[in-house]
Amino acid sequence: MSVNMPKHLFEKKLSKTDIENRMSVPMKSLDAFRIPKGEHSKDFGVTDIHGKRWRFRYSTRKSDRHPKPVLSSGWIEFAKKRGLKVGDAVTFSVVGMKGAEDLELGIQARKKIKLFGEVFWSNPL
Repeated sequence: MSVNMPKHLFEKKLSKTDIENRMSVPMKSLDAFRIPKGEHSKDFGVTDIHGKRWRFRYSTRKSDRHPKPVLSSGWIEFAKKRGLKVGDAVTFSVVGMKGAEDLELGIQARKKIKLFGEVFWSNPL
């Protein structure tokens, strides 16, 4: 996979829980995070559009047939630094491979702006 051709992993409009506690992650992206067998969490790096590296923890429930994946450690710091609010959006993309087992991920955020009853989106943050 080319670093110049990011592949969309998922996009999410943020909820109150996403901003204040942890961000729920769509189930369809579960396999991309490649948590080792027998484990329930994995720390990973992600690069924003400014080239800054962030560390997030991706985790699932330990004993449930519905794993409900979330981002916890590091995510809230990112959301606060970007001034993200309910209704804003984040996009995760695969930008390459890091070794044989891990994907190299990118992140961008956009703020939702309402102006005269119209909805606009900011440039990526």
